[in-house]
Amino acid sequence: MSWNDDNVARLRDLWDQGLPTAQIGKLLGFTKNAVVGKAHRIGLERRPSPIRRTAVKPDRKKARSPIMPKLNFEASEEVNNEKPLTKNNFQPNVKNLFANTVKRGCEWPVGHPDEVDFHFCDKERFEDKPYCLEHCAKAYVLPEKEEAERQQVNKRI
Repeated sequence: MSWNDDNVARLRDLWDQGLPTAQIGKLLGFTKNAVVGKAHRIGLERRPSPIRRTAVKPDRKKARSPIMPKLNFEASEEVNNEKPLTKNNFQPNVKNLFANTVKRGCEWPVGHPDEVDFHFCDKERFEDKPYCLEHCAKAYVLPEKEEAERQQVNKRI
């Protein structure tokens, strides 16, 4: 079916009534996208997106208010509640979970988590990896090394 003068006139009427584009398409025998495309081409008034609630995208640079300071996540001893909070005396009492200075050991699991004796290896970590040297060798296998080992096994057979 093609767009003729009668279909365009009905499109204009239904559009002005505020019917959804999918419903207009069903009434006229077109797809929703065909209705939207034709409405755009003939210059009908744009409708707000049903998905996006705001018509204007927020400016990410302006999203951070100059009044709101950067949060300091170091645990503060005491917050002075006598003064009103301003940019200069704002000190949230928040513990920094990421600044753990305690060195943990190897995180390689030993056993099954459902078992009573489940634990982690806990040996000294290798460099900045989460595992000890022995478990790094198991966890970080180079594809070239793996392929070379397969070829040697195939030669033996």
